[in-house]
Order: sequence, then structure tokens, then C-alpha cells
Amino acid sequence: MQRIILLLLSIVLILISYWFYNNFKIVSESVEIGYEGEARDNPLLAAERLLERMGTPVKSVEFLPDELDTQDTLILYGRFLNEDALSEEQIQQLIYWIEEGGHLILASEKLFTVLDIKQYQNGLNEAEIAQAPPTEIFFTEDSLKVAFNPDYYLEYSDYEPALEISDEYGSHLLIYYYGTGLITVLSDLAFIENDKIGEYDHAQFFWELVHLERQAAHVWLLHSQMEEMPPENSQMEEIPPNVPSLWLLLWKNMWTVIISATILLLFWLWSASRRFGSVLPDPPRARRRLLEHIEASGHFLWRHNQAQVLLDSARQALLKRLESVHPDWLALSQLELSQHLAQLCEWPADEIEKALHGNKAAFAFTRAIQIITQIGKKL
Repeated sequence: MQRIILLLLSIVLILISYWFYNNFKIVSESVEIGYEGEARDNPLLAAERLLERMGTPVKSVEFLPDELDTQDTLILYGRFLNEDALSEEQIQQLIYWIEEGGHLILASEKLFTVLDIKQYQNGLNEAEIAQAPPTEIFFTEDSLKVAFNPDYYLEYSDYEPALEISDEYGSHLLIYYYGTGLITVLSDLAFIENDKIGEYDHAQFFWELVHLERQAAHVWLLHSQMEEMPPENSQMEEIPPNVPSLWLLLWKNMWTVIISATILLLFWLWSASRRFGSVLPDPPRARRRLLEHIEASGHFLWRHNQAQVLLDSARQALLKRLESVHPDWLALSQLELSQHLAQLCEWPADEIEKALHGNKAAFAFTRAIQIITQIGKKL
């Protein structure tokens, strides 16, 4: 019997191998390996090459250059958009340089708080960002299309910009005259990165932005060489077609071992599927405590952003308890009720009012539940 089974398995494996050999062949594939060399470390390499070919002196640096000229343009990118990336002395140096005629381009409101600009997010998901159309800009005589990130936008209060460019998602570009120089604040600078500058009219817009109102004598790209590139910045490399895959090499050189191992595996599965002895009875199901169900319900609501439901339930339970103990207190105003409860429970009245009528932030929620629980114990 075993010989018959072994013979049948061998025939099946031979047929499968013959079918596989006639229906599959070695093909070349393209895989993403990311940028290599200088492009891996410099996300603005394409922008730098563009300016070089157009005859504009440009240099990528990791530190604020000391030889800034009043006819230069400086672009801050990456970690230099953080408020702690430059010292107060360097920021004052930049302000003096702009007042003397320099042009600063950045995508952050943190360095120049004197402009009173704020950067916000629309809270869009990846699909909404990908489907958003590019912004149409009448920057000069030509109409340009620039794909700003629609999730970011700018707002200003007192300091009116000389030029504002916006779309349905908000403002993406603000230009200010500062002394005799210029400050250009953008919602994001992703459109000048290596994988984006070739899309739409990004290259032309970048060129015109750098040379805004005057020909830049020199362009400085200030960024960190240690920054990680985003995963979408990649290029394609073709696998040579004459390199066989690992499975084909194994089958060509070890086909007997593979067949023998497959047969042994099938026999082992067959033998392991045989049960020895009677089936053990199922253990009795343990009854859970009611408190465990309540705790599980609370955790479920919290994980699904339903903290307000828990907080409202706790508040309603406290008010019902208060109605049975001090029914006349329910007619009081929020402030008076908080003051009465403060005298009863020795809690500050303002914290009691926040617990009964405040928001649902994580810290405020925990604090409110603690206060409501203590009040319930005191009643």
C-alpha cells in the first residue's frame, strides 16, 4: 500500500514539475532601490543642478554661510525650519541681511515670529492629498501649476503680505518686503525635492521664485546632509535577465532532495493527522465578572474616540445622585453649583466646573473622572 502511495505521489510531482517547466520562464524585473550617491544625501540635488545649468551660482551648505551678499538668495530646508536650529545671533544676522537686500525663502513660521504667521494642517489623509489638483499661479505673465501639499496652509494676522497665493485648501505662499529685502514663506517646499521638481511647472516656478524682482547673484541651499530621504524618492534598476532565481537554481541542482523532502513531508502530515486515543472533553467555560465587562466596554469606547460618552455617563450619574441628596442644588447656576461642591469636597471650584462642563482631552478626561468620583463619594 505504501509503495502505491509513493508511486502516485511521485507521478503527481513529476506532472507538476513538467507543467511548471513549460509555463514559467526567467523574466527581468524592475525594483525600487532608492536614490544612490549624492542624491541619497541631498534632497535638493535636482534643484541645485537646475540652477547650475541655468547659469546661477549655487551651493548646498550645512551651516549658515558667513559670506552672504545682499544680492544672494538663501533657502532654508529640513531641520533648519525648526526654531532651535539657528541661534538667536544667527537669526538676528539673517534679519539684518534681509533688511540690507537679501532674499530668504523658507517653509516655516517659527524663525520670524515678527511676521506673526502660523502654519496649520487640514488633516487630510493620503488619498485626499494624492487627489488634490495643483494650485494655479499667476506668478508672472505665465500661468503656472504647482502641486503644494494641500494638508498645509498659512495664516497671518497683522503683517499684510505684499503677495498671497492660495487655493481652496488655504494660503500656500506669502511674500513680504522687509527693509530692502524679501521674505518668501511657503506652506511646504516638497515641490523642489528631487522627485517633485520635474512635475507640473515646479522648475519654472522655482527659478522665478529664486530670481524674484532681481537677479540673484548667488543661491545658497541650507539643509542637513544627514536627513533621510522620503520613501517615494526612488529610481529603477533592472535586474540582469541572465541571472536565474534562487528557486530555479535549487531545482536544477537539488531536484532529487526537494522531491524526497516533499514526500517525507506529506507522509509526516498524514501520520500527524491520525488521532491516538479518545478526544478530551472541552473544559467548562469560566463566567466573567460583571466588572470585567464594564471595563472592556470602557476600553472599547476609549479606543474608538468615544471618551465623551464615558464622561457624559459619569456626569449624568453624579447629577442623579445629587438630585436624590441635594435636589435644590440642581437649580443653581454652573458657578454656584461648583462653589457648593467645592465646599463639600474640598476641591477647587474651577476644577470642579471643568470636570462637569470641560472638554474631553486625555488629561482633562482623567482629571474629570477623578473629581466626579470623589464628589460621588462625598455625597
